[in-house]
Amino acid sequence: MTQEITPKIQDQLNLSALILKKNYKSADLTSWSGFDLENQMHVKQAKRLLSLYGIKSGLHLRNSLQRYENGEMVSNAFEKLAIEFRMSTTRDFDAKYNAEENPKTKGIYKMVWKYRFSLKKQKLIGYEMAYYIFQMRLGHVLGFIDTREMVLRLEEANETIKSTFSSWGEFHRNVCLGDEYVLGATEQDVSKFPGMETLWECYQRLYIEHADWFKTWGK
Repeated sequence: MTQEITPKIQDQLNLSALILKKNYKSADLTSWSGFDLENQMHVKQAKRLLSLYGIKSGLHLRNSLQRYENGEMVSNAFEKLAIEFRMSTTRDFDAKYNAEENPKTKGIYKMVWKYRFSLKKQKLIGYEMAYYIFQMRLGHVLGFIDTREMVLRLEEANETIKSTFSSWGEFHRNVCLGDEYVLGATEQDVSKFPGMETLWECYQRLYIEHADWFKTWGK
């Protein structure tokens, strides 16, 4: 049986709204998954998105959720590099940056160097937990997870996020920075990806379309 989406649950589902909208523009943010479970095209799209993450079963989904929850996707690697850079001089960093030939890695270096102190506590937890909820919603489309389990996981994810960030703006900024880290591209570099909508653009549109949702940072 599908549980009713209360205002509290909607607020928790909204923590993945930015990622969901980037990956599926026509997503219905007021439903459990964002997809119409009766529409085969919607189901096919959710299945395609899950396959990009190698998720083909409930076990795959839970393994992935655990990795996001534990910081294994980006936060641990970000923090390891940030610790190294916090010990480096500008000259040290410049030498490492200039010696690197891979453009994506150079982008990652640049991003971590810039935020090596300011993200010391938060790391990229916002990005990881947004994806945690996003993948859970996708998994619901294919029956990998039911709404009762989603409620329990949403509550836990919400507690992690709300104790780490102090506002919607701060949280969503972290989600966008996580996306930059994964892509190895800063906002100034998006010209290399013609036709690709950046997460920052989705962020701005989301705040216009659903302004009322992102004012109160409830616990």
